[in-house]
Amino acid sequence: MLELIRTKRTDTNLLALMKIHYSHPNGFVGRNLCYAIYWNDNYHGHIVGGSATRFLPGRNEFFGIEIKDLNQVINNIFYHVFPINNKYPTRNFTSLVLKNWMPIIKYDWENKYGDPVIGFETLVELPRTGTLYRKAGFCEVGTTVGYQCKRVAGTGTDSWTGKRVWNTKELKPKLVLCKKV
Repeated sequence: MLELIRTKRTDTNLLALMKIHYSHPNGFVGRNLCYAIYWNDNYHGHIVGGSATRFLPGRNEFFGIEIKDLNQVINNIFYHVFPINNKYPTRNFTSLVLKNWMPIIKYDWENKYGDPVIGFETLVELPRTGTLYRKAGFCEVGTTVGYQCKRVAGTGTDSWTGKRVWNTKELKPKLVLCKKV
């Protein structure tokens, strides 16, 4: 059956998936908890929850929070699941993983970081529609303009580590989906 096993962000399976994932992340900034996805001892991917994005259209209104409350929201910062022999082990597998992951990471997050969790957020790059998230109870609350930000070494203009470098030319708008717990 389904098993979610906590791993480090340096897990070799996770690093391999990050190289082939459509977003090609180089790593994760801030808090994060990583989980390998297994079904009957077969590895099917990874799911990672991390620090909430600082500014998202519609998110704060949806949860009724301010920026100071962001540690109570977990961002599904990475999710990559793949079939084996062109088959998922069960119908709606990707949504099933997400539904099982949320209570596990909520518990782990509260124990590791000490913040109560009020909900989840995720960003879905267009033209994707976030069907698996909608099946798991997420609501669309907004769409980003599509700016992309990387943090590099150096002193930033905020209290977060690193200097922000913005790409405002190659826009990649994303749907903002949220779920309350």
